[in-house]
Amino acid sequence: MPTVSYFLSTIDHPFDEDHALWHRPLPENRMSAVKIPESVDSAAVTYGRYFTSVSQFCAADGWSRIIAAASRQLEQPVVEKDLGPLAIFLEKHGAFYHPARLQLAVKDQRLFFVVNVAASDHGRLALSREVKALQHLTVQRPFGWFPTVYCFVSDELPMFLGDWIDGFHEFHLTRRPGSDNPAIIVWDGAASPCLLSETQAADLYRNMAMILTACYDPISACQIFPWHHAAGDFVVRVEGEGVSVRLITVRDYVPMSGCTAEPDDERSLLDALVVFFIHLSVRMRLDRLDGVSEVAWASDRCLAPIVDGFFQGLDLTARMSGFPETFPGTFRQFFNHHDGKDLLAMARRITETVFDLRTEERRLIDRHLARHVNEISRVLTA
Repeated sequence: MPTVSYFLSTIDHPFDEDHALWHRPLPENRMSAVKIPESVDSAAVTYGRYFTSVSQFCAADGWSRIIAAASRQLEQPVVEKDLGPLAIFLEKHGAFYHPARLQLAVKDQRLFFVVNVAASDHGRLALSREVKALQHLTVQRPFGWFPTVYCFVSDELPMFLGDWIDGFHEFHLTRRPGSDNPAIIVWDGAASPCLLSETQAADLYRNMAMILTACYDPISACQIFPWHHAAGDFVVRVEGEGVSVRLITVRDYVPMSGCTAEPDDERSLLDALVVFFIHLSVRMRLDRLDGVSEVAWASDRCLAPIVDGFFQGLDLTARMSGFPETFPGTFRQFFNHHDGKDLLAMARRITETVFDLRTEERRLIDRHLARHVNEISRVLTA
């Protein structure tokens, strides 16, 4: 039977029932993590309950869940006696989940998994949808962009076991010293901040736009939604002058408009794709500085890579949908036939529908939207 140890984020912070936080409730998200309440709500999930629940989830039925996942990762049979020590790390306090990173020794190898735990009401509602979306996309788009879901339980504390995407890190916009334009910082744990070069940042935006567009279904208009950089949905690994990108969460896969009817004609299909593209281009520019500070707007330099990534993804999803090779060019012509005023009016309708007027990000979008629409129109006609 594996020995189990608990840690707060890193191995330098061991955790057990003697720790001062053991009986304290988990923060609702990373921004509230610095505040420790004086009293404990009896219904709240404490740190102690979190760790013991994850441990019990892993050990259930003779460690069958872990054994099955390890067998799939290693592509060979694994039995209980092959399992070595298991370390459970509370990785972060997310907007929906509190992910636990598992480090497991198996046959002299280290394997990594994630257990996403839904400790809040909105997290519990989201988790079953996410599992369904991940399972669907893993089959429909089998390109290794998402974590594999191995199992899911909908108990009082719902959670699912998946792949931990090792070697990839969260990133956010940050203030670049001596410049008004924000840079992208990678949270790789290094003592000195890792700032992406302009080439690497362009590759990052290109890959993110490609993945999201390649997962768009032009027939049903189903798409990965919602998503947000401030929540750390994407992760990155630096590879020379380029980067590799993964999407670690898919909260749902539905038409953004809520309409499930197939388009009546090509015009309806292209209209829906314009909405998807405009929303993608706007949301791609939003983040919070350093992940927790004020909402920030990425510079115009990200737009050409976003457009390039969109068309790369559109080519892939169109081919997988049985569309002609000319479809991306057809869309470009269709988009460019729109008058600038019409595009801005459409962009405003999208933001009014998707972004709450009372939020900081909506106010930021409203300040930048006219210029943004002009710039993406310029890029598409270049």
